[in-house]
Amino acid sequence: MSAVDRREQILDVTHQIVDADGFHAATPNRISEAAGITRPVLYQLFGDLPSLFVALVDRESERASAQFARATAHLSDEDRLISTFCGMLDAVDDNPATWRLFLFPPQGAPPQLHRRLAESEELVLRFLQQEIEKSLPGLPDPEYTARMVHASGRELLQRRLADPEHATTERLTALVRQVRTWTLSAS
Repeated sequence: MSAVDRREQILDVTHQIVDADGFHAATPNRISEAAGITRPVLYQLFGDLPSLFVALVDRESERASAQFARATAHLSDEDRLISTFCGMLDAVDDNPATWRLFLFPPQGAPPQLHRRLAESEELVLRFLQQEIEKSLPGLPDPEYTARMVHASGRELLQRRLADPEHATTERLTALVRQVRTWTLSAS
C-alpha cells in the first residue's frame, strides 16, 4: 500500500473509532490494531496523535465544504434556501459520519475541530444572510433571521442524523417548505 493510501486508511479507521466512541477512544494502540499496522507506522505517517486528529478534522472539513458547495451550486432563483436545505439533507444522508463529526462533536474533540466549526458557521451565516436579503429584500433584520434559519436548519439536520426513522427527508422538507410559505405570506 502506498503511503498516501495507508494514510487514508488510517484516517478512515480513526474516523470510524471517533464516530463510534469519541476522540478519547482513538488511542494509538486501537488505531494501529484496527488498521493492521504497527504504532511506528502510525507515528511515521502522522508524527503524533494530535497531528492525526488534525489531519482527520482537515480531511472531513474539506469533504463537508465540498458537499456544501455542491448543495449550493445549482440553486434555482425561486427556492434557493429550500434547495440548499435539500442538498444538505442529501449530504447528511450520503456521509453521515462526516456530518456527525460536525453536528455532534465527539468527546475529546481537538481545538482544531471547534475552530473549523466556528469558521464554517460564519461562512454559512453569510451565505444565508445574502440569500435572505435577495429573497426578502424588505426584511428588517436579515442578520438575525439568518441566525434563526441556521439554528433551525442545524437542528433539523441533527434530527435527521439522530432519528432518521422519524425525521424523514420528506417530513423535514415539507416542514421547511411550510415555514417558507408562512414567511412569504407574512412579509
